[in-house]
Amino acid sequence: MNPPLPEVSIILPTCNRADTIMRAVGSVLAQTFQDWELIVIDDGSTDSTPQLNLDIDSRIRLIRQHNQGVAAARNAGIAASKGKLIAFLDSDDEWLPHFLELSVGFLQAFPEDQYVTLEFFQDDTDRRVLKHRILDAYLPEAQMIGSNALDLPAAESDDYLRVFQSRQRLGAWATDCLSDASRDCLYRGNIFRHWRWGYLAWLPTTVLTRHAMEVVGGFDTSRRSAEDYPFQVLLARQFRTNFISVPSARKHEDGLYGTFLNEDHLATGSNSFTFRINRLHYFDELHWGRDRGDPELSMVRRHYVYETACVALASGFRSKSVSLFKEAACFRKRLWRAYPLCALAASCPSDRTVAWVYGALCRLSRVRQSIVKNSLSGSLLRRWSALEREE
Repeated sequence: MNPPLPEVSIILPTCNRADTIMRAVGSVLAQTFQDWELIVIDDGSTDSTPQLNLDIDSRIRLIRQHNQGVAAARNAGIAASKGKLIAFLDSDDEWLPHFLELSVGFLQAFPEDQYVTLEFFQDDTDRRVLKHRILDAYLPEAQMIGSNALDLPAAESDDYLRVFQSRQRLGAWATDCLSDASRDCLYRGNIFRHWRWGYLAWLPTTVLTRHAMEVVGGFDTSRRSAEDYPFQVLLARQFRTNFISVPSARKHEDGLYGTFLNEDHLATGSNSFTFRINRLHYFDELHWGRDRGDPELSMVRRHYVYETACVALASGFRSKSVSLFKEAACFRKRLWRAYPLCALAASCPSDRTVAWVYGALCRLSRVRQSIVKNSLSGSLLRRWSALEREE
C-alpha cells in the first residue's frame, strides 16, 4: 500500500549555504503543521554542504545536481514533489512556526482560491517588509511621477489597501493557530497591475495549489536571478491574490550571528547589477512590452533604468552605466540627474575611478542629508523650547 501523499511539498534549493541551511531546515521541523515533505536540491555546492547530515527526518529528501542555477533547482524540486500544495523556502531564511498552518488553513477554508502569500520580517526585527516597501519605495515613486495608483481609498489609513482592494478580519482558520491576530487581516485583490512598482510578495512566504503551479509553469532557467519575479507576476495575472498581514518568516541578509554569507545573495552585493538587468528584462516582457503607450508605465521604467544605471556606476560598469543613463534621462524629478551622471561616467578614465568617484559623491550626499536632518531637528527642538518658555 502506498503511503498517503503529503499535504505540502516544500522546495528548498541551496548552493554553498552550509552556514545557514540547517537554520532553514530547523524552521521546517518546528512548524506546527506537520503534514509535509521537504525536498532539498543541492545545486552543485562546493563548500561543506554535501557533508551535512540531512538524514534527520524521513520526510526530507535530497536531490543533488550540477550547478544550473536556482530556477533549475526549484524546477527539479517541483518535478519530484508529491504534495497537494507547494511552498518554497530559501536556504538562508527561516519560517516562523505558524507559517504552514496559517497558509494551509486559508487554502482549506477557501478552496476556490489558488494561492496565498504572507507578510514577513527583515532579519531579527519587527520591520514588516511589504508595508515598508509600499510606503518607503513604491508610493514615493508613484507620487514623483504624478501617479495616484497607490493612493488610499477615501477615509482609509490602512497602507495595505494602497495595493489590495478588500480587507476582512481573520477567521477561525487563522485565529486558532495564532496567539494574537487582533491587528492583522486578510487582504484580497487583483494586483497584477501594481506589480509594475516592484515586488509585492516574497516567494518563501507564498503557498500555491498544484493547479496554479501547472497554469503558471515552472521557473525561467534562461537567467540566473530575478526569475521569481515573473513567476509571481504570472500568479497575480492568472489568479486573485490573497495576502495575510501576519509576519510568518524572517528574511536574512547575513549569515548566522551577523557574519557574511559564504555565497552572496543573488540580488545584492556583487550580483546586484546582474539582478537588476534581469529584472528589467522581465519588466519589459511582462509590463512595458505589452503596453508601451501607457505613459505611467514608461515613467516607471525610466526610474527603474535610472536606478539600474546607478548600480552599474557603483559597480564600475562605466560603459553600461552611460548607455542606461542615456535611456533614463529626461527633465523630470530625479531623472534630470541622469545627465550629469552620464557625463561623469563618460569622462572618467577607468571603471575603478568612476566607481570610486561615484561612491564618494554618494557618501557626501548622505552626510549632507544627515546634516540637514539634524539641523532641522535642532531648529524644531529650539522652537519647541521657546514655546514652552512662553507658556
